[in-house]
Amino acid sequence: MTPSILGCAELYGRLRYVTNHAGAQRRTHPPAGTSTASAFDDHDPLGLHGHVLQGLGATPEYLDGFTGASAGYPAFGFRLTEKAARLAQLSEEFEASWTWGDAIRAAASLAHQIDNTEDDQALGDMALLAVARHVGRQHPPEMTPLTGWSPPDTPLFLDGYPATLFGHVAADLRVDAVTATCTRETRAITLFRSLGWRLTPRAEALADAVQHYEAKGLRWPDAIAAAAKTDVTHLERHNWDR
Repeated sequence: MTPSILGCAELYGRLRYVTNHAGAQRRTHPPAGTSTASAFDDHDPLGLHGHVLQGLGATPEYLDGFTGASAGYPAFGFRLTEKAARLAQLSEEFEASWTWGDAIRAAASLAHQIDNTEDDQALGDMALLAVARHVGRQHPPEMTPLTGWSPPDTPLFLDGYPATLFGHVAADLRVDAVTATCTRETRAITLFRSLGWRLTPRAEALADAVQHYEAKGLRWPDAIAAAAKTDVTHLERHNWDR
Protein backbone atom coordinates (compact mmCIF):
# COMPACT_ATOMS: atom_id res chain seq x y z
CA MET A 1 0.00 0.00 0.00
CA THR A 2 1.39 3.37 -0.99
CA PRO A 3 1.44 5.75 1.98
CA SER A 4 -0.59 8.90 1.52
CA ILE A 5 1.00 11.18 4.12
CA LEU A 6 4.68 12.10 4.02
CA GLY A 7 5.93 13.70 7.22
CA CYS A 8 8.86 16.00 7.83
CA ALA A 9 11.26 13.53 9.45
CA GLU A 10 10.79 10.92 6.71
CA LEU A 11 11.22 13.53 3.98
CA TYR A 12 14.29 14.92 5.73
CA GLY A 13 15.80 11.43 5.95
CA ARG A 14 15.20 10.84 2.27
CA LEU A 15 16.80 14.16 1.40
CA ARG A 16 19.82 13.08 3.43
CA TYR A 17 19.82 9.74 1.64
CA VAL A 18 20.15 11.59 -1.67
CA THR A 19 23.07 13.74 -0.48
CA ASN A 20 24.78 10.73 1.10
CA HIS A 21 24.97 9.26 -2.39
CA ALA A 22 25.15 12.31 -4.65
CA GLY A 23 27.28 14.47 -2.35
CA ALA A 24 26.31 17.36 -0.13
CA GLN A 25 28.27 19.75 -2.36
CA ARG A 26 26.27 18.92 -5.46
CA ARG A 27 24.41 21.78 -7.12
CA THR A 28 21.39 21.97 -9.38
CA HIS A 29 21.49 24.17 -12.44
CA PRO A 30 17.90 25.15 -13.31
CA PRO A 31 16.91 25.22 -16.97
CA ALA A 32 17.36 28.61 -18.60
CA GLY A 33 14.63 31.07 -17.76
CA THR A 34 13.44 29.29 -14.60
CA SER A 35 14.16 29.84 -10.91
CA THR A 36 13.67 26.26 -9.75
CA ALA A 37 14.75 22.93 -11.18
CA SER A 38 12.38 20.48 -12.81
CA ALA A 39 12.07 17.14 -11.07
CA PHE A 40 13.09 15.37 -14.26
CA ASP A 41 14.94 16.36 -17.39
CA ASP A 42 15.04 14.05 -20.41
CA HIS A 43 13.75 11.22 -18.21
CA ASP A 44 16.56 11.52 -15.67
CA PRO A 45 16.36 12.98 -12.15
CA LEU A 46 17.65 16.53 -12.24
CA GLY A 47 17.01 18.36 -8.99
CA LEU A 48 17.24 17.29 -5.39
CA HIS A 49 13.55 16.39 -5.16
CA GLY A 50 13.64 14.58 -8.48
CA HIS A 51 16.02 12.11 -6.84
CA VAL A 52 13.79 11.81 -3.76
CA LEU A 53 10.74 11.16 -5.92
CA GLN A 54 12.64 8.54 -7.89
CA GLY A 55 13.50 6.83 -4.60
CA LEU A 56 9.80 6.82 -3.74
CA GLY A 57 9.09 5.00 -6.98
CA ALA A 58 8.11 7.85 -9.27
CA THR A 59 8.88 7.42 -12.97
CA PRO A 60 9.68 10.19 -15.44
CA GLU A 61 6.67 9.18 -17.55
CA TYR A 62 4.34 9.58 -14.56
CA LEU A 63 5.72 12.97 -13.66
CA ASP A 64 6.01 14.42 -17.16
CA GLY A 65 4.57 17.90 -17.10
CA PHE A 66 5.12 18.46 -13.37
CA THR A 67 7.94 20.65 -12.11
CA GLY A 68 9.30 20.85 -8.61
CA ALA A 69 8.32 19.38 -5.28
CA SER A 70 5.08 21.27 -4.80
CA ALA A 71 3.52 19.46 -7.75
CA GLY A 72 5.60 16.30 -7.78
CA TYR A 73 4.73 14.83 -4.39
CA PRO A 74 0.94 15.29 -4.60
CA ALA A 75 0.98 14.07 -8.21
CA PHE A 76 2.49 10.81 -7.06
CA GLY A 77 -0.01 10.38 -4.23
CA PHE A 78 1.90 11.83 -1.28
CA ARG A 79 0.15 14.41 0.83
CA LEU A 80 2.77 16.42 2.67
CA THR A 81 2.19 17.59 6.21
CA GLU A 82 2.43 21.34 6.71
CA LYS A 83 5.94 20.95 8.12
CA ALA A 84 7.06 18.60 5.32
CA ALA A 85 5.63 20.96 2.73
CA ARG A 86 7.65 23.78 4.25
CA LEU A 87 10.80 21.66 4.13
CA ALA A 88 10.12 20.73 0.50
CA GLN A 89 9.34 24.27 -0.58
CA LEU A 90 12.34 25.89 1.08
CA SER A 91 14.89 23.24 0.11
CA GLU A 92 13.64 23.49 -3.48
CA GLU A 93 14.03 27.28 -3.44
CA PHE A 94 17.46 27.18 -1.82
CA GLU A 95 18.87 24.53 -4.15
CA ALA A 96 18.55 26.99 -7.03
CA SER A 97 21.62 28.80 -5.73
CA TRP A 98 23.06 26.71 -2.88
CA THR A 99 24.62 23.29 -2.57
CA TRP A 100 22.17 20.50 -1.78
CA GLY A 101 23.63 20.04 1.70
CA ASP A 102 23.30 23.72 2.57
CA ALA A 103 19.80 23.87 1.10
CA ILE A 104 18.62 20.98 3.27
CA ARG A 105 20.28 22.33 6.41
CA ALA A 106 18.76 25.79 6.06
CA ALA A 107 15.33 24.48 5.05
CA ALA A 108 15.21 22.03 7.96
CA SER A 109 16.12 24.80 10.39
CA LEU A 110 13.28 27.01 9.15
CA ALA A 111 10.76 24.19 8.87
CA HIS A 112 11.43 23.37 12.52
CA GLN A 113 9.55 26.55 13.45
CA ILE A 114 6.33 24.65 12.66
CA ASP A 115 5.09 22.23 15.32
CA ASN A 116 5.22 18.51 14.64
CA THR A 117 2.15 16.46 13.92
CA GLU A 118 2.09 12.74 14.60
CA ASP A 119 3.03 12.03 10.98
CA ASP A 120 6.04 14.34 11.18
CA GLN A 121 7.59 11.99 13.75
CA ALA A 122 7.27 8.73 11.79
CA LEU A 123 10.41 7.05 10.43
CA GLY A 124 11.31 3.94 8.49
CA ASP A 125 14.70 2.24 8.51
CA MET A 126 15.87 3.80 5.23
CA ALA A 127 15.48 7.38 6.43
CA LEU A 128 16.85 6.62 9.89
CA LEU A 129 19.92 4.95 8.40
CA ALA A 130 20.43 7.89 6.04
CA VAL A 131 20.38 10.36 8.95
CA ALA A 132 22.81 8.17 10.92
CA ARG A 133 25.20 8.08 7.95
CA HIS A 134 24.88 11.83 7.53
CA VAL A 135 25.70 12.36 11.21
CA GLY A 136 28.64 10.00 10.98
CA ARG A 137 30.07 12.01 8.10
CA GLN A 138 29.77 15.25 10.05
CA HIS A 139 32.21 13.99 12.70
CA PRO A 140 35.81 12.78 12.55
CA PRO A 141 35.95 9.16 11.30
CA GLU A 142 37.77 8.08 14.46
CA MET A 143 34.80 8.98 16.69
CA THR A 144 34.17 6.33 19.35
CA PRO A 145 32.37 6.38 22.72
CA LEU A 146 33.43 9.16 25.06
CA THR A 147 36.39 8.27 27.25
CA GLY A 148 35.21 6.93 30.57
CA TRP A 149 31.67 6.29 29.40
CA SER A 150 30.13 2.94 28.57
CA PRO A 151 27.45 3.48 25.89
CA PRO A 152 24.91 1.02 27.35
CA ASP A 153 24.85 3.13 30.51
CA THR A 154 25.28 6.57 28.96
CA PRO A 155 22.17 8.74 28.46
CA LEU A 156 21.74 9.88 24.89
CA PHE A 157 21.65 13.48 26.13
CA LEU A 158 23.58 15.11 28.97
CA ASP A 159 22.89 18.70 30.02
CA GLY A 160 21.03 19.38 26.79
CA TYR A 161 23.73 18.02 24.49
CA PRO A 162 23.94 14.69 22.65
CA ALA A 163 26.42 12.33 24.30
CA THR A 164 26.32 9.26 22.03
CA LEU A 165 26.05 8.51 18.33
CA PHE A 166 22.30 8.12 18.47
CA GLY A 167 22.08 11.16 20.67
CA HIS A 168 23.55 13.08 17.73
CA VAL A 169 21.12 11.33 15.37
CA ALA A 170 18.20 12.38 17.57
CA ALA A 171 19.57 15.93 17.73
CA ASP A 172 19.84 16.04 13.93
CA LEU A 173 16.18 15.00 13.80
CA ARG A 174 15.55 17.93 16.15
CA VAL A 175 14.11 16.19 19.16
CA ASP A 176 13.54 18.39 22.20
CA ALA A 177 17.01 18.27 23.80
CA VAL A 178 15.81 19.57 27.16
CA THR A 179 13.12 16.93 27.47
CA ALA A 180 15.50 14.29 26.13
CA THR A 181 18.01 15.18 28.85
CA CYS A 182 15.35 14.91 31.54
CA THR A 183 14.38 11.40 30.45
CA ARG A 184 17.94 10.11 31.05
CA GLU A 185 17.19 7.42 28.47
CA THR A 186 20.09 5.28 27.31
CA ARG A 187 18.25 3.29 24.63
CA ALA A 188 17.43 5.19 21.46
CA ILE A 189 14.09 3.59 20.70
CA THR A 190 12.89 4.17 24.28
CA LEU A 191 13.82 7.83 23.97
CA PHE A 192 12.02 8.19 20.64
CA ARG A 193 8.92 6.46 21.99
CA SER A 194 8.86 8.65 25.09
CA LEU A 195 8.94 11.74 22.86
CA GLY A 196 6.05 10.56 20.68
CA TRP A 197 8.03 9.27 17.69
CA ARG A 198 6.87 6.26 15.67
CA LEU A 199 9.69 4.13 14.29
CA THR A 200 8.89 1.02 12.27
CA PRO A 201 10.04 -2.30 13.81
CA ARG A 202 12.86 -2.45 11.26
CA ALA A 203 13.94 1.09 12.13
CA GLU A 204 13.95 0.18 15.82
CA ALA A 205 16.06 -2.90 15.10
CA LEU A 206 18.50 -0.72 13.19
CA ALA A 207 18.77 1.73 16.07
CA ASP A 208 19.43 -1.08 18.55
CA ALA A 209 22.08 -2.54 16.23
CA VAL A 210 23.91 0.79 15.89
CA GLN A 211 23.99 1.17 19.68
CA HIS A 212 25.16 -2.43 20.06
CA TYR A 213 28.15 -1.91 17.78
CA GLU A 214 28.96 1.46 19.30
CA ALA A 215 29.01 -0.20 22.73
CA LYS A 216 31.55 -2.69 21.37
CA GLY A 217 33.88 0.23 20.72
CA LEU A 218 33.54 0.47 16.94
CA ARG A 219 34.17 3.82 15.32
CA TRP A 220 30.93 5.52 14.38
CA PRO A 221 31.21 4.89 10.60
CA ASP A 222 32.00 1.22 11.28
CA ALA A 223 29.14 0.86 13.77
CA ILE A 224 26.69 2.28 11.23
CA ALA A 225 28.04 0.10 8.42
CA ALA A 226 27.81 -3.04 10.58
CA ALA A 227 24.28 -2.16 11.69
CA ALA A 228 23.17 -1.62 8.08
CA LYS A 229 23.87 -5.32 7.46
CA THR A 230 21.54 -6.45 10.25
CA ASP A 231 19.04 -9.04 9.05
CA VAL A 232 15.58 -7.57 9.60
CA THR A 233 13.72 -9.71 7.06
CA HIS A 234 11.86 -11.49 9.87
CA LEU A 235 10.25 -8.18 10.81
CA GLU A 236 7.22 -6.80 8.99
CA ARG A 237 8.13 -4.36 6.26
CA HIS A 238 6.24 -1.10 6.65
CA ASN A 239 5.63 1.53 3.98
CA TRP A 240 8.70 3.60 4.80
CA ASP A 241 11.15 0.69 5.09
CA ARG A 242 13.74 -0.32 2.52
